[in-house]
Amino acid sequence: MRIAAVVTAAGSGSRLGADVPKALVPLSGRALVAWAVVSVADACDEIVVTAPASHVAEVEAALLEVEALTGKPMLVIPGGAERQQSVSAALDVLFAPGRPIPDVVLVHDAARAFQDPAVAQAAINAVKGGADGAIPVLAIVDTLVEAPAPTGELGATVPRESLRAVQTPQVFSGQALRAAHRDQPHAAATDDAQLVRASGGRVVAVEGHEWGFKVTRPSDLPLAEHLAAQLLSKENS
Repeated sequence: MRIAAVVTAAGSGSRLGADVPKALVPLSGRALVAWAVVSVADACDEIVVTAPASHVAEVEAALLEVEALTGKPMLVIPGGAERQQSVSAALDVLFAPGRPIPDVVLVHDAARAFQDPAVAQAAINAVKGGADGAIPVLAIVDTLVEAPAPTGELGATVPRESLRAVQTPQVFSGQALRAAHRDQPHAAATDDAQLVRASGGRVVAVEGHEWGFKVTRPSDLPLAEHLAAQLLSKENS
């Protein structure tokens, strides 16, 4: 069974306040996108990374070390303005005529660079077991309310017991994911699971991990740096 990974890294990361795209922010001497690739490399046969169109060469350079470390072939391509466009562009590469077609496609966000590799494996196992897709989720711990009214009045409390926070990597049957993107090119979806479910696919949940947090704001960087240092120490031990 052939497994391919798509790592989306084309965002600007404006909320992070860095002077480079988020994917290139260094953590313990390695770019964020490189940490994301390392987290999924053991689970797949090949990796396509979508980069900001203006920084493809820089992302390629940032991945040279981990390509040698993992031994997995990697291709960096320009991403789109939206995440869905980036994933579709990567699928065009993976399903191009003459290439070996992936049975399973894993889609991971570079911003969730420190996800526990066991999460990816659990999702892959669920797809191998017959699901069209599998996504990692976590229980909600915060109290949730609906958005305030224009007058400022607080919205209703939303029961959190029935809700889950979604993480990546999200894993799918290659054909199910390809068909979902092909059939809904203009859908307003925030993740691939929405597209696959809208196409009639069965998507199941697996347990996520607290390390799968999304690096979004400057306050996320100290934890990211801590995890990067821990992982680098393990590599060098």
